[in-house]
Amino acid sequence: MIALSSEQAGVLLRDHPRAPVYLVGIGGCGMSGLAHIFLDLGHPVAGSDLLLNEVTRELVGRGAQIFMGHTAAQLLGAAPALVVYSSAVRADNPELLEAQRLGIPIARRAVLLAALLRGQHGICVAGMHGKTTTTALLAFALENLETNPGYAVGALVPQLRRHARFPLQSGLGGSQPAQPLFVVEADESDGTLAEFHPEAAVILNVDEEHLDYFASVEAICAEFQRFAAQTKGPVFFCADDLRLAEVLARQRNAISFGFHPLAAYRAVIVANQDSGAPGQRFEVWREGICLGEFCTKLLGGKNVSNSTAVIALLHHYGFAPAAIASAIAPFSGAARRQQALFSDVRFRVFEDYGHHPAEIEATIEAFKALAPARLLVAFQPHRYTRTQHLLVQFAACFKGADKLWITEVYAASEPAIAGVNGNRLADAVRNQGQSVQFVPSLNDLRAAILGELRPGDLVLFLGAGDITHAAHAFAADMRQFPVSEKQILGTELMARVSRETAVHPNEPLARRTTLRVGGPADVLVEPASEADLATVLAFCHEKEIQFTMLGRGSNLLVRDGGIRGVVICLMHPNFSRIEVQADRLHCGAGAKLKAISVEARRHGLTGLEFLEGIPGSLGGSMRMNAGANGSWLFDVIDSIRFMDCQGRAHERKAGEVYVEYRGCPMFKNHIALGALLKGQPASADAVAARMHEFSRKRWESQPAAPSAGCIFKNPKAIPAGKLIDELGLKGTRVGGAVVSDVHGNFIVNEGHATARDVLNLIEVIRERVRSARGIELETEVEIIGQDLHV
Repeated sequence: MIALSSEQAGVLLRDHPRAPVYLVGIGGCGMSGLAHIFLDLGHPVAGSDLLLNEVTRELVGRGAQIFMGHTAAQLLGAAPALVVYSSAVRADNPELLEAQRLGIPIARRAVLLAALLRGQHGICVAGMHGKTTTTALLAFALENLETNPGYAVGALVPQLRRHARFPLQSGLGGSQPAQPLFVVEADESDGTLAEFHPEAAVILNVDEEHLDYFASVEAICAEFQRFAAQTKGPVFFCADDLRLAEVLARQRNAISFGFHPLAAYRAVIVANQDSGAPGQRFEVWREGICLGEFCTKLLGGKNVSNSTAVIALLHHYGFAPAAIASAIAPFSGAARRQQALFSDVRFRVFEDYGHHPAEIEATIEAFKALAPARLLVAFQPHRYTRTQHLLVQFAACFKGADKLWITEVYAASEPAIAGVNGNRLADAVRNQGQSVQFVPSLNDLRAAILGELRPGDLVLFLGAGDITHAAHAFAADMRQFPVSEKQILGTELMARVSRETAVHPNEPLARRTTLRVGGPADVLVEPASEADLATVLAFCHEKEIQFTMLGRGSNLLVRDGGIRGVVICLMHPNFSRIEVQADRLHCGAGAKLKAISVEARRHGLTGLEFLEGIPGSLGGSMRMNAGANGSWLFDVIDSIRFMDCQGRAHERKAGEVYVEYRGCPMFKNHIALGALLKGQPASADAVAARMHEFSRKRWESQPAAPSAGCIFKNPKAIPAGKLIDELGLKGTRVGGAVVSDVHGNFIVNEGHATARDVLNLIEVIRERVRSARGIELETEVEIIGQDLHV
C-alpha cells in the first residue's frame, strides 16, 4: 500500500478544498479529532469503526456519516476523494483494500495532521510521556488567553469544547504571532514525526519505548534530533532528561526548561506548601529573575516540569507571566490522565493512561502525595512487545503501591508472543519482593479490589487499554454504597457553583492547619470567583447552615469534632493574585503574606518585610490584624475589599476601619476579599537584607515543629512567653502536645497530638500562671469547632 506524504496530502487538500474525506477508525481520539478539523474546514466527512461511542455521536451531530464495522460497500457509497487511516488499522482492512483498488489516495492520520499544519503557525508537542496533557494544557491556556488557537489533542479534554479544531482566523497582534497558533500532539511511535515542520516545538523526554518500531534508543534520539532540526523556530526541551540534553543542548534554536539548575526556564517547587491544599505551587526563573508563582492542579513533579514547558513557550511568545499563571491554573487535565472517577469520605477512585514503567513510577509517586491510607493499584499491560522489551523495568516500577493487581496483556492489535503475558509480569514483580495478584479477567478484577477495600483507600487503575471500562464500572459500583448527609450537602452545593470551584465533603481539617490537629468540616468549599463565593453564601442562607471562613490555618485551633456546616477557604488562584502597580500591591485574600513580601522585594518596595515571617494568608491575617517585629498588617493597608453575608462586594479605606490588637471586629461578619497594600521605594538589596534579618530572628526564636503560632496574648506586665519560661513550663506536655523549648508561648505537635491535648495543655498553663502570678492569660489563637463526643 502506497500512502501519501504530508507534502502530497497538502497539495491534494489545497487543490480540493471541500473534497469528501473518509476516515477508517473514526472513533479513536486522534481520528475523531482529525474529523472535527475536516468539518471545521468544510469537508464532507464519513468514516467507520467497530464500535460507536460518545465521540462518534458528536461527529454525527455535526453532520458526519459514520458506519459501524468496515466494508468495501460503505467506502464505495461515500465516494471519498481521500481515505485516512490510523496506526491501529490493519493493512488488510477491506475499506483500505477497496480504496487501493479504486485508486483513491490514502494517507495516515499523522501525515494528514502534518499537512494541515503547513501554512499555519504550528506548534508540536512531542515526547514519550506527558505530551497529551501538555498539549491539552497549552491549548487550554491559549483559549483562556483569547488567542483563538487551533489544536489537536490525543484525548478528550473536559475543559475544551472539543479536543480538536482548526484555528479561528483572527490575529493576535502586538509582539505575538499575527496568525493564531495551531497546537498539535505529535506522535513518534511510528516514524511520522519526520512529517512535521512546525514553527516551534516542545520535546518533553525520550525513553526506551516503541522498540517494536525503532531499532534502539539511539535511533529514537536521532528521530528527535531530526525533528528539532526541521523546526523553524524555538525548540523547548527538558533539561532534566539527560538524553535530550545531550542531543539538543547545542542546537541553535534550543531553549531548555525543567528543574535543572542550568535550565533557561527553571522550575522551583514552593517549599512548605499547605498540606491538603489542591495542586502544586511553583516558581519559574528566567536568567536569574523570578517570573512569578504558578499553580497547577495536576499531581507530581513531571506535571510541574511539563507546565513549565508551557509557561516557557507562552513567555517566549510575549505573554505576561501573570496572565499565563491565570490561564493555566484552572486546568484539571485530559481524560484518563489522573482522572478522578469517584470520591467520598471513604474511598477515592482514579484512572490514568500510564503504561510505560517511567510513567507508572511517576504516577504512583504523584498519587502517594495525596496521603491515602493505602494506595491500591490495578495495571493492565499494553502490547506484548512493550511487556517483553521492558519486563525488567516493569518489575520494579510499582514499589509505591500498597496492593497490586495485574491483568492480562491488552494486545492493541498485536499478535501474541509466546511466554509473554500478565502472569509472567506478575512473577517478575514477585521476584522483586513485592506482593501482587494476577487477575486475568477485568470483571474478576473489580471483585478482587472490592474484597480488599478499606476506608481511606485510594484505588488507581493504570493502563492504555480497555481497563478504562473496568475503572468506570468500579466507580459506578462505589456509587451504589449509601451516601452520608455530608456528601448530599456537598453534592447540592457542587451543583450550584462553577466547575472550577472545589467542594470537599467531610474534609479533614488537621491537614489544613499549621498545628495539624482538628476534626473534619461537614463540607469545605474553595470558590473560584467572587460570584461563586456569593453563591455559597446564598446556599448557606437558604439551607440555614452556618459557614466558617478558613485561611491558611495558622493561629487556629480546630476542635476534634470538626466544624459543622460549610467551611469556606479562599485558596483558589483567582483569590491569591498579587499585582504590583508603582508602590501599591493589589492582593487577593488567599495570597500568602510571605509571597506578598517577596513580590514587594522584587519590585524594590520596603515596609512589608515583616510579613515574611507570618505564616498565613492576607484574608485571615486581616481578620486578626496580624503583626510581627513591631509592625501590624493594617499599618501597610491602603484600602480593603470585602463581601457582606448577602454576597455584596464593598471597598473601604483602611482609615475607616476600626482595628485593635490582634483583631478587626468588622471581619466577624464580613469576608475579606483582598486589599491594596502600600510600600515605599527602596533598593531590592536593602529590602532583601531586612527580610533576611527578620527570617533569621524568626528561626532562632520560633520552633520548627507544627504549631499555631503564639497561643496567648501578651499581658501588659510581661510577655506571655517570658512568663511561661519563668514558671518552668517549657517542655510540659499533655499527650502529643508540648510547650516548646524554643519559645514558651508556642505549643507544638510532636506528631500525634489531638486538639483536646492542646486545649488541656492550655488550661494547665493558664491555671499555673493564675495561681503563681495572679495573671489571667487570654488566648490569641482562635479556637473553633465542636468537641468530639465519644
